[in-house]
Amino acid sequence: MKTAARFALLLVVLGTSACGGGDDDGLAAPDAGTLPDAAGTLPDAAGRADAGDGWTRIITGEWMLGAGGENTSDLHFTTLDRDFYISAIRPINPIGTHHTVLALDNGVNANIVYASGVNTNALTFPPGVALRLPAGQSLILQLHLFNTSDAAIAGTSGVEVLEMDPADVEHEADLFLPGPVDFNIPPMQEYTHGGTCTSTIDQTVFAIFPHMHQLGTHLKTTLTVGGVERVLHDEPYAFDHQAFIPFEPITLTPGDTVRTECTWNNPTSGAVGWGESSTTEMCFSILYRYTEAALPGIEICNE
Repeated sequence: MKTAARFALLLVVLGTSACGGGDDDGLAAPDAGTLPDAAGTLPDAAGRADAGDGWTRIITGEWMLGAGGENTSDLHFTTLDRDFYISAIRPINPIGTHHTVLALDNGVNANIVYASGVNTNALTFPPGVALRLPAGQSLILQLHLFNTSDAAIAGTSGVEVLEMDPADVEHEADLFLPGPVDFNIPPMQEYTHGGTCTSTIDQTVFAIFPHMHQLGTHLKTTLTVGGVERVLHDEPYAFDHQAFIPFEPITLTPGDTVRTECTWNNPTSGAVGWGESSTTEMCFSILYRYTEAALPGIEICNE
């Protein structure tokens, strides 16, 4: 099966529509820490929070989480008052930040434009490639928070960016998520499962973000381009070090494929399936790409 859609957020299948919704488990999440003014508008460049090294904190969210607590759908919002063209992006992810999702909402649908995990590094786009955040759209920050300690913790999480001169933009980037969603990891054993995505358009990929959860031990991504297999990524997976890995751009044409294979070690007495919680699993080769086609939104692809 192959699907392409915009989401109210990929990882918010819970249908939450307000900050602090979802399963709190001791969470008190004030709608604070974002940068908009009282009307919800992002200030101009002079009013935004600068990290002091050229990076701008475009959106943040403050949170508190009780001992052992988890929250999968803490949302923060702002409205963009101008176009942003981003040449590099990085998360603000203190301990307790399991993943961060950044999405744009045009009033009808939301489209994910960035995701990060534990200890994710900064990503710089190739020359001439930018992530565009259009004026007038709502910028949504989703935080998945998970506290494994026996004491309450608090922090400020979010996203920082470097901006690019619009005159230098040749291509606009978006996300492509090949990977299976139909697996069920048996108890008390190691298990490997994969899925294949077939490209239907010309698209150029240039960075990968391998993504699994706590049971993940290995992820392999193989491209078949023009009938020739090419292993893009084949490495052990570490939940506490989820990195964006840039590579020389590779163009996929219709009929080329991306295969994602994941290995998990499940020491528990129960089966584990797909889900957004830290106690469930995922298996995605999250790829940044650019295309010449007008796409309806982020593409999740599995067969």
